Amino acid sequence: MSDAINSKILVPGPNRLETLKNNLIPKKVEVFVWRARKKRLAILTELDKRGVDLHSIRCPICDDDVETVDHTLLFCKQAFDIWSKVFEWWGLNVSSNLSVSELFGKDSSITMSESGAKIWQAVKWVCGYLIWRNRNQKVFKNKCWNIPVALNEIQVTSYDWIAKRFKAKTLDWHRWLHSPQEFVNV
Repeated sequence: MSDAINSKILVPGPNRLETLKNNLIPKKVEVFVWRARKKRLAILTELDKRGVDLHSIRCPICDDDVETVDHTLLFCKQAFDIWSKVFEWWGLNVSSNLSVSELFGKDSSITMSESGAKIWQAVKWVCGYLIWRNRNQKVFKNKCWNIPVALNEIQVTSYDWIAKRFKAKTLDWHRWLHSPQEFVNV
């Protein structure tokens, strides 16, 4: 019986996303990334598709567009500004035509060591997770998140989670804040 179920569930296909793992961050963030890449977050447009009666499906942060996974995590003005700051912090340029699936997937556009790529991936996942968490804070508690506070929280949280789990080397807080790109070749 389990073979029959597995054959239906585990069949590779064109719409099947690879399961990504990163042991530098908590499992809850891995689950969030998987759900975001599969468009399985409780986004207003997805809830509307399932028949949930909503007042509006517009983005609760900017009210400029309908709330989709890509809009909420990438293209909402606040989210895009946060991504711009994170990419700037790492000395990289953010692309305005990424999707959540591409951003959270394996990045082959930047040459890095394996552990450096894992660290950069962890930072991106933490950033997306905190954008989502703070979107929920706005929706459910009407709390606002500003860009400097957001960047600081991303820096502190990613450092804390990665430093506790990174076995190869000890991360230096000063280097982390001022030149994190040094970690791409660790």
